[in-house]
Amino acid sequence: MMASRNVDDTETILADLELTRGLTIRMTAIGTLGMIVGWAVFSTLYQMATGHVARFQFAPPGIGWWTDALNVVVIVILGTAFIVPHEWLHGLAIRYYGGEARYGVGIAHFILPYAYATTDHEFSRNQFIVVLLTPLVVLTVLGVPLMIVFEWGWLIVPLTLNAAGAIADIWMTLMVLSYPAHIRIVDHEGGVRILGREADRPRSLSITKLVWEALSGAAVATFGVLILLAVGGPILLSILGIESLTVGTPGTITYVFSFTNTPEEISFGVGLGVLSLGATVGLGYALLRSYLRGKRPAETTVESE
Repeated sequence: MMASRNVDDTETILADLELTRGLTIRMTAIGTLGMIVGWAVFSTLYQMATGHVARFQFAPPGIGWWTDALNVVVIVILGTAFIVPHEWLHGLAIRYYGGEARYGVGIAHFILPYAYATTDHEFSRNQFIVVLLTPLVVLTVLGVPLMIVFEWGWLIVPLTLNAAGAIADIWMTLMVLSYPAHIRIVDHEGGVRILGREADRPRSLSITKLVWEALSGAAVATFGVLILLAVGGPILLSILGIESLTVGTPGTITYVFSFTNTPEEISFGVGLGVLSLGATVGLGYALLRSYLRGKRPAETTVESE
């Protein structure tokens, strides 16, 4: 980030966000957390609506050793296929507000592959928010019903990666909401520039705080849920006289907890669902904190990333 500097007598660059190496690493971390949350959410929706677990078996059974390899190839294709409609929808929103969209791909600092849709057009704050959120909203609203109605469990893959890729868009949305509606925003290939009056003091744009709060929040929440289930779960269920209970589907990311207490068996287990719950709480906490920080009184400088 860069501190404010004058462009002319009435306009100031309030912030200039560029994709530095540090920012790339942080966005990779927060995107990974978002992928865990997205996979858990869409898997849970699919199981609740259809009554069965999504299977990612695309090759016919019994066709040889390359069955698993073919399944992996198809999953990779599904995982990258969302990029085209995602960026196209960004471009569609750009054109709706009068801009001329340009598209491209790259590898940020040899760490994070990415695709982009950008323009030289200047947007108002609310217009830019629409541009940011259009792919997440449209693809989710269309994809989830298709996944459920036709029982296309494979749609979990592109829906998850679309949501994970939109984590940066969500953070950017919360960040620009901390500025007055009259600011103007320029999106360019290397980042985003926010323009406004001198009185529109820059708010905190720290992605470092977002990542730290998300990861630490996820760790604390995961540990807390684990202790609660391990200690309180069996005791409470025994008091209530419940002999057997399973939350989630064993062997999947939705599996949270299982308990059995019968004359023949006493067992207790937790699964990846605990990690999913922790990641969801951590990410939600970090995004909420980021939004609330933006609502505090304006500061005189913008934190450098």
